[in-house]
Amino acid sequence: MGLGMICTGLLMGCSGQTAEPKPLTIEDIEALNPKQIWSIDHAGDLYFSHLGYESEVLENGNIVFADRQLPAIVVISENGEYVKHVRSGRGPGEIQDAYFFTKDRTGNIYTYDQNNDKILTYDKEFDHVSDIIPKEYESNGILKVFPMGEENEYLLQMSSSEYLWDESKQRQINLVQYNSENNTFGEVLALNAQPYALLKIDGNVMGASKVPYAPGNIISYDFRNNSLFTYDTGSDLIAEIDADFDTLNTISLNLPTEEISTTELDSMEASYDMEEQWKTIKEALPEDKAPADKMIYHKGIFWLKSNMEAKTEMWLVVNEEGVVRNVVHLPKESMLTHIDDDHLGVRMNDVTFALFTNPVSETE
Repeated sequence: MGLGMICTGLLMGCSGQTAEPKPLTIEDIEALNPKQIWSIDHAGDLYFSHLGYESEVLENGNIVFADRQLPAIVVISENGEYVKHVRSGRGPGEIQDAYFFTKDRTGNIYTYDQNNDKILTYDKEFDHVSDIIPKEYESNGILKVFPMGEENEYLLQMSSSEYLWDESKQRQINLVQYNSENNTFGEVLALNAQPYALLKIDGNVMGASKVPYAPGNIISYDFRNNSLFTYDTGSDLIAEIDADFDTLNTISLNLPTEEISTTELDSMEASYDMEEQWKTIKEALPEDKAPADKMIYHKGIFWLKSNMEAKTEMWLVVNEEGVVRNVVHLPKESMLTHIDDDHLGVRMNDVTFALFTNPVSETE
């Protein structure tokens, strides 16, 4: 709540009035089309089964990503050749379900294994350094780990499941301070998350589904500054915060958006098996789509996955002044997993990982 109040005050300024920016359309933005370099469906003897949605580039150029179904963390060369993998297990350095990655300024890689309930650290060669087992924090589950500069000090991105049984609760992201040496938690910053619609049968909650195109906070990490960028997609601001949740900077955005089309509504309805499930989703849909649903920060540039209807996956490239420089078109149903100076990591589907040229770097 404090963050939202700070940002609102900065946005209004001294006059209390802001000029309405002209709505931006996709046609106003220069389009870039990256070229595929290679794609793979296996590495060595590991044939992919269900790839994760993030990858990371090591200091030596090798690429790290997870397969959640094998399960394994795979390390390949920049040419797509097998280097090594982290095997499934419960021993030191082994994983059961680790799929989000964070790199710090020294090149160390952090991930959280949900099934083993531990934070794993690997060095810049992706050799195992340590396992940390945090104690439980209320009803929250850890999603991502952000080292915040000081030794043993982290911010943990957590998600609470209280909304499943307490209708007075909203789904939210909790950023929680954590000291691994003392295994203690500190302050918490609660942020709105993209909502889920509950499926109830005979008054009992039987499940929940994310509400498409609904607003919520998306987060990216700047390891150079040990800070987080958080963007509430129901607003037009990206806020940069530090380990103490102080606002370092705010960036005003003007992103293209649109209403949900009839075609999209029909497609969504067809994707749900149960009529009751679709009914709860339809009632919760927003009138206008949130402008984006994923954010990746790389060296002064934000890449925001647009929710605009298109024949491709469109990523808006935005500088730190909030100016939309380009729209990058990737194959439909693909997911951008990392950004490097010369290339893009792309999850093409469940079993195919690809590398594309970085067209933004080529134009600089």
